Amino acid sequence: MKKLILSAILVMALPVHSEVIRSKATPLMEEIIVEGERLKSEKRAIIQTQDLDKPDSAALLKSLPGANVNSNGPLTGIAQYRGLFGDRVAVSMENEAVLSGGPNAMDAPLSYAPPLLLKSLELTTGIAPVSASQEAIGGHITATLDRGEFAATEDAKLSGAATSRYGSVDDGVNHALKAVAANNQHKLAALASYDDGNDAETGGGKTLTGTGYRRERYDLSYGWQNETNELLISAGKLETDNTGTPALPMDIKYIDTDMVNFNATNELDGFTLHTRAGYRHVLHLMDNFSQRTNSMPMRFRQNKASGQQVAWGASVDIPVGGDRVSIGIDGTQTLHNALITNPNMAMFAVNNFSDAERDIYGIFTEWQGSAGLWDLEAGMRYNYVDMNSDKVSANGMMPMMQGLADRLADDFNNSDRDQGFNNVDVVLKASRQLTDSAGFSIGAGRKTRAPSYQELYLWLPLEATGGLADGRTYIGNLDLDSEVNYEINMGLDWQDSNFYANGQVYFRKVDDFIQGTPSTNMAANMLANMMTGQAPLQFNNIDAELYGFDGRYGVALNDSWQLDGVLSYVRGEDKNNNDNLYRIAPLNHSLALSWQKAAFTARLESVLYASQSKVSSYNDEKKSAGYGLLNLRGKYQVTRHFDIRAGVENMLDKDYEDHLTGYNRNADSDIPVGDRLPGRGRNLFVAINMVW
Repeated sequence: MKKLILSAILVMALPVHSEVIRSKATPLMEEIIVEGERLKSEKRAIIQTQDLDKPDSAALLKSLPGANVNSNGPLTGIAQYRGLFGDRVAVSMENEAVLSGGPNAMDAPLSYAPPLLLKSLELTTGIAPVSASQEAIGGHITATLDRGEFAATEDAKLSGAATSRYGSVDDGVNHALKAVAANNQHKLAALASYDDGNDAETGGGKTLTGTGYRRERYDLSYGWQNETNELLISAGKLETDNTGTPALPMDIKYIDTDMVNFNATNELDGFTLHTRAGYRHVLHLMDNFSQRTNSMPMRFRQNKASGQQVAWGASVDIPVGGDRVSIGIDGTQTLHNALITNPNMAMFAVNNFSDAERDIYGIFTEWQGSAGLWDLEAGMRYNYVDMNSDKVSANGMMPMMQGLADRLADDFNNSDRDQGFNNVDVVLKASRQLTDSAGFSIGAGRKTRAPSYQELYLWLPLEATGGLADGRTYIGNLDLDSEVNYEINMGLDWQDSNFYANGQVYFRKVDDFIQGTPSTNMAANMLANMMTGQAPLQFNNIDAELYGFDGRYGVALNDSWQLDGVLSYVRGEDKNNNDNLYRIAPLNHSLALSWQKAAFTARLESVLYASQSKVSSYNDEKKSAGYGLLNLRGKYQVTRHFDIRAGVENMLDKDYEDHLTGYNRNADSDIPVGDRLPGRGRNLFVAINMVW
């Protein structure tokens, strides 16, 4: 009843900003801009948020070349780009890195940006500039909420947008509301969204137990501008309750996050000054008994985690002739805690992470200019990463296990936990036009990443691994070195009046890649075998290589019909152990046929994934079969301010398994424990959008 009431209320008030693409060389429909960036050459891949059949914005990445998503639950999509994922791919909102408060990334960065509130999701193609993020060894993604625009005059103007959507596969409802009051100098915007769904069904008619979700997101912002200055102050809140993560050992009981941000741009005598500051605080409770059956009260576990982040930065753009030089400083201080308890055993407590600090202080310089026919970019960044942890402990275990845990805690507490990492990044890019229709680009870079707090400070063999979801327990390693990625990529672009194509080939050599390998810690091995029957993996440095190609293409067949395609391939190798890297996306291709006539728009999409047989032995990764899906979407623009959308995802109700989806851990499910979670079955959805 609550869903029906909310749907009825929001349908009376709804919208999302909508625009029809006019160019024959770009897709026919636009709602959210998903874009890739090159030097002075902007390429856009377009998808409509109302047409996304999932509440997780990370699923939008599948429409971009080289990008994909590791899914551990309905709201827990972890971004992947060219084979790297998790902390290696930087995700920014409000110009700040998005804090994930839980040790298993249940609140993955893009879960803070519901699709119906998004204005754009931007992926930097290839190597990210040093100014984009402090650590972006695997790529950089920017999510921007739609807070409306300033008005053109001094007169105040009220505007808004709203959307209401229903999907059959999980009986899910998704609502969003935007209200903006603005003139040409002031802008006040309020955003709200509500997502609620039940367990989804597979193409084989099985129930994906543990895939229900509930999330609320609120945001209030004030913007001010004049001819030379602009600022934005925003405050937001995210509440996620009783949401399943069946690929992880626990589910989300709640995630409660507060966010505050400040961004300003000031023009001074030809110089442009950018300043920013942000604060995030996350409270997160997860457990293994409230949303899945657990018949052993002695094995009840709940983990109360918290995360806190303070971020700031300042940079100045200096014009030098026709070129631009940027100089900047930035800092991010984070603090994590996690305490595991059993509500049936008052004495049981594992201090998993105790004031685990990870602070980054950076300075960078970047130059953009030209030389002859070439557009050029060069940048250098230095980061100092300071990490530390308080002492840890475990209590309430069985005597033999308690002795081993005490030994591990003593070893950790007596070690040097204050760690520092000095990292240097260098990026060089060049592009030029070869002909009126063709362009060439090349980029090379050295990018670095210090260990995460889990990789360094996970002292007890547990699955708190940032969402790896391989079912293995891990221990950290205080002797880890920073990862160093040496990368080169080359790209070609072609565009004329009716056809476009662009793509890149790339090679990544990652020295000291952090990977789980068999542990040699006897106490940890004995304890893990008692708990799980399997020895743990330990985070260690190895050498890895990744290489592949990706790109987009399209052709306007006539004024009404257009084809658009995306192709991606990546290969990841563990060079030390003659193994494959874990959770690498298979070769995949999507092809969409779009049609537009007056107020009607339609899109038929084919999605093909090859099998993946190059899997990681150390992670016990299973091979996966290839599959193909058909999706159909349509839109009718009833009036200038009102449209209706409908579609069918997985039209043929295909029973398939996405290689990047985790393995089932929920014993209540129709899916056996340990099997890879199948994809969602046929989903009929309808959305109503209004704008005023």
